[in-house]
Amino acid sequence: MEYQDLLSNPIFQKSRKVVLFCNQTAYDHQAKQYLFDLLLEQHRLIRLLLPEHGLFSELQDQDSVENASYKGVTCSSLYNKKAGVTGPQKYMVEGADALVIDIQDAGVRFFTYTTHMFELLQFVGANFPDLQVFILDRPNPAGKKVEGTILPEKYNSFLGYPGMIHRHGMSIGELCRWRLSKEQLNMNISFIPVPALHSNHQYISPSPNLPVRESLAVYSGQCFWEATTFSEGRGTTRPFSLFGHPELRLETAELIAGAYNKNFGENSYLRPSKFIPVFHKHAHQICTGWQLHVEDPANFHSIWSTLWIMREVAKHWKGEFWREGSYEFDSTCTAAQLLLGDDDLIDFVNARISEKDVMAKLTNEENSWIEMNADN
Repeated sequence: MEYQDLLSNPIFQKSRKVVLFCNQTAYDHQAKQYLFDLLLEQHRLIRLLLPEHGLFSELQDQDSVENASYKGVTCSSLYNKKAGVTGPQKYMVEGADALVIDIQDAGVRFFTYTTHMFELLQFVGANFPDLQVFILDRPNPAGKKVEGTILPEKYNSFLGYPGMIHRHGMSIGELCRWRLSKEQLNMNISFIPVPALHSNHQYISPSPNLPVRESLAVYSGQCFWEATTFSEGRGTTRPFSLFGHPELRLETAELIAGAYNKNFGENSYLRPSKFIPVFHKHAHQICTGWQLHVEDPANFHSIWSTLWIMREVAKHWKGEFWREGSYEFDSTCTAAQLLLGDDDLIDFVNARISEKDVMAKLTNEENSWIEMNADN
């Protein structure tokens, strides 16, 4: 039973009023049961806290998650844009003797469950320092690979805390320890290990646009297409693997695919393709583009791969490439500034700095992140 370590914990056994922050990834594959249903059966669950995408990861990105009820238990949203609530409030944990955090992220800083979790820890530490917190330490489904650059303070937003790298390589527990060390919070926290998934069949989508585990191999880089006028494949069966634009010429797609495959063909390749998103950018239009196939995930660097493709596309593109205007509710920055989070990476796509300089920066910052967090 995956939750055996939690249920047998002596402190947790005394907890009778539990608040649970989770979504559908809080599932015991051996017992075939959600943690929230288990706690309901034990008459211990008093409230559910919901992240972006909702309890069953059914809502699209940036859709408001409204307060609801699940089998008689109140569900309070941490992402209720309609009500102007995008974080925890005191009533959500008042009366509880334990807070359980069981949420699966996607291995990157701009996946908002990380921000939800950090905000919740900071809130509890400031307002309920004596509350017992249990953190289910789930392994990183994207693995331990580290990619990218470290976010500066000026691009702080709901899509990323400053000081975090794009693809962090940490488990949920390691992420929380990292954040707690930054905040220097004194809290009652117990970290409960959760075993790694044994097969792809046990993968549960943490959000609607990461439908299979293979999505995670490309997500850290391919999410950058959200910052452009190109479709990142939302509204298709393979978001982030499929990407393109209605006005892209097939000849251009073939040219870029040929150049990419010559440079990256040992671990991945681009296949020119056409697709029709049923929602999101360019909905119901035929887009010309590519599907990105990864053959060797261990040696595939998603961020470098995507940056290289973006630079080639921008070089051939005659229309608007970057999305204009602010992107998140808590920042005036553009999508490129929040997702790429690094002026040098943006300048590389715009052909203002060299390939050599960007590769050196990626290597240096990835090594720095690994060294800084060796003890986590």
